[in-house]
Amino acid sequence: MSFLAWIDFDQADRDRTRRIMDLFGQEDSRDELGLGSVRDSLSDLMFPGTSTIQTRLRYMLFVPWIYRMAGSHKGTAAARREVARALEIRLIEALVRGGESQNVIGSAAREKLKRLPSDVYWAGLLTFGIRRFQGSRNACLEATPAEMEALWAAGLPTAPEGFLDAPDSEAVFALSEDEAGFLRDRLVQSAPGSLLTLLSRKTTAPDCDMIWDHPERADWPPDIAKVVEHAERFSSLMHGASLLYNLMLSRQAAGMQGTTKSIWHDRADTYAASLEKWAEDTRLGHLADWDLSDLWLLTRTTIHNVKPHSRRFIEDWRDIMLRTAGQVLENPEAHRLVRDREVRLKGPKSRFHNEGALMRWSGASGTAPLNYRWTPVVSNHLKDLVHAG
Repeated sequence: MSFLAWIDFDQADRDRTRRIMDLFGQEDSRDELGLGSVRDSLSDLMFPGTSTIQTRLRYMLFVPWIYRMAGSHKGTAAARREVARALEIRLIEALVRGGESQNVIGSAAREKLKRLPSDVYWAGLLTFGIRRFQGSRNACLEATPAEMEALWAAGLPTAPEGFLDAPDSEAVFALSEDEAGFLRDRLVQSAPGSLLTLLSRKTTAPDCDMIWDHPERADWPPDIAKVVEHAERFSSLMHGASLLYNLMLSRQAAGMQGTTKSIWHDRADTYAASLEKWAEDTRLGHLADWDLSDLWLLTRTTIHNVKPHSRRFIEDWRDIMLRTAGQVLENPEAHRLVRDREVRLKGPKSRFHNEGALMRWSGASGTAPLNYRWTPVVSNHLKDLVHAG
């Protein structure tokens, strides 16, 4: 059994916990089978500094500009925190006033916003090398105005004239050429061998649903190509396990209805059809010659801990997939593996054992193939760079 509780953590701990809770709130992407450590390892290797809750790249500049402005105040650290929050709320209004109708963090909550842009981008600012110190947002604002300059990367572009200096200010997501150049330079310095850095230097940003469908994939360096290959195979393989999980729960919920027709019966039919389509589309040879030990070595180069029981689950699922040629729809061994995995992770809250938990289920968990933040986050960031100027 796992749970989240508000203990006496510092600001950085609270920020990390909120990010986890945000992921739990995204129902269709919830990690019900414990695949997140592998997913996040591959995401970080390809796209360091990004997260699923980022929206546009210029926030990487908005946040330092706001913290510089707040840090210039000579009052107490608490007063500077209030100034920073007020400016972040003003940024919402400024972006909307500037004509931005999408991707504005807090556009619905406005002054009631709890997850500020600084929270969303704080970790990424460190990874990009824009933030030069390890501390929390609160620690940043404890610095004196004289110390504030050293907290940020040299060459950080200055804020546009009049940035948030009045309640009727305007702002936009479009980057200037200097701003885009700075962000590209930071990536080259902080993550020179990443796919994100490679793509950031391109003059086009092709539209594709998955990163492995990128038209220039064949030209990528071997180290990058290897990570993308692992990502594609992992997404393909584990999509079947997620579909089977949703099918099994839908069938169980349908059996509790006392009728032969219900929305749960319809969902079960839909998931069964999706699972059969997955089996038809999945390339068995692509999975049979896949070196999972190399994947485990790659994950160890990241901050994410892929536990032995997670590795065993993935390896066992691959073995069943190959033995059955993907025909897991009615395979007892595949059903047992998925059931046991969820029960291990959820304990008494398992939807297989807890009728209340099953009835509270929305009917879809992790049904989309893993895309590793590519859409919309990374693709939006790259388009911002391409269209700068």
